[in-house]
Amino acid sequence: MSAPAGGGSATGGAARCLRPSRTRGCATPMNPALVSPTREDEQGILRATLRQVRGPDVWLEDWSAQPLTKHGKQRVVRYDLRARAALGREVCSLQWVGKFYEDDGAARRVAAVLSQLAGSDCGVRGEMEMPRVLAYDAPRRLLLLTHEAGESVVSAIAHQRGPVVPAIGRALAALHGTPVSLDANTAPARVLGDLRPRVADLCARFPGQAGVLRDALTRLERDAPAQPAAPSFLHGDFGTANLLWRPGRLVVLDFDRCTRGDPALDLGYLLTQLRRVTLRKPGKLPEFASLHSAILDAYQRWSPPDPALGRRVAWYEQATLMGKIHLLAFDLTRHPEADARRQRQVEAVELLQCLPSARDSDRSS
Repeated sequence: MSAPAGGGSATGGAARCLRPSRTRGCATPMNPALVSPTREDEQGILRATLRQVRGPDVWLEDWSAQPLTKHGKQRVVRYDLRARAALGREVCSLQWVGKFYEDDGAARRVAAVLSQLAGSDCGVRGEMEMPRVLAYDAPRRLLLLTHEAGESVVSAIAHQRGPVVPAIGRALAALHGTPVSLDANTAPARVLGDLRPRVADLCARFPGQAGVLRDALTRLERDAPAQPAAPSFLHGDFGTANLLWRPGRLVVLDFDRCTRGDPALDLGYLLTQLRRVTLRKPGKLPEFASLHSAILDAYQRWSPPDPALGRRVAWYEQATLMGKIHLLAFDLTRHPEADARRQRQVEAVELLQCLPSARDSDRSS
C-alpha cells in the first residue's frame, strides 16, 4: 500500500463534452488484471492505510461504505471509519474516498498529479483545498483519498456571490500556474477532431439547425487558436459538479481528466457549465454575462497578462457548448427514463439557440 508515482497519458476532458474515446480496462503488462475486492479485502486495505497514516497503534473498530456517484467511469465510495488510537482511548471518526479505476495507469497518473499539487504552494496561492492521496492498492485499482466536504458552488454563488466567484478565478489561475509533470496534451486540433463527427450527428438529429451548426463549426475551424508554446497544467473538468465551497476557500475535486494545454480550455468549459445552469434554473444565479465578466476579471487578476485570452476563451466556450449539446441529445446512459430523455432533448434545443451568440461572449470580458 503506497501512494504511487505516476505516468501515462490521458485526453483532457473539457473534452468530456467532446466525448473522447475511452480505454477499457483490459489486462496488459502495464495494466494488470483487475481483482474485484471483497469486503475482507477492503477492510484489510483500510486497516493498513489507517496504520500508515495514523501510526501502528491505531485500530480500525468499524467501517461502512456509501456510494458517492451514480454516473461516471469510476465507482466512487465514501468510507466512514471508526478508529481507536489505543485500548481505552476515545473512538475517532474519519471519512475517506475510494475510487476504483479500470486502468492502472490512469489511477497512478491521478495520484501522481495530486501528490505534486500537495507538495506545491498551489493551495496557498489559490486559497483552495484538494483531495490528498492516502494510498493506492494496485491489484484492485483502488485509490484512497481524503474526503473533502463543502457546499455546492452553485448554491454558494446563489446566496453569497461576493466571495465565491472571485475565488473560482483565483483558484483556477493558481492551478494553471503550478508546474506539474504530466504526459498529456489537449490541442485545438484534437478538440476539432472530436467535434466534427458530433456536428454531423447533430445536423442529422436537428436538420432545421444544420446551417447554424455547420456555420459554427466553420468559424471554429477558421479561428482555431494556436497551441501554446508552453502548455499549462489544466484540470480538464473544471465544472460546477467538481467545485465545492467552504467559508473563504474553494474545494476542487476530480482530477481524472487533467491534461496540459491552453488555460482558455478550462475557462471555456467552466463558463459553458455556468451558462447551462442559468438556462436550467432561471433566477438562481446572477445573469450569465455578469458571471462571465466576474470570473474572467478574477482570473486575470491572478495570472500573467494575456491580451488574447478573451478570444480564446470564447472559442473554447463554443466548442464545449456544441459538445454538450451532443451529449444531451445522444447520451442515454445517465438518465434512460423517458421523461429524463425528453428533458435532455429540450435542453439540447435551448442550448442550440445559444450558438449564434456564444462566440461573442468575450465582449463582456
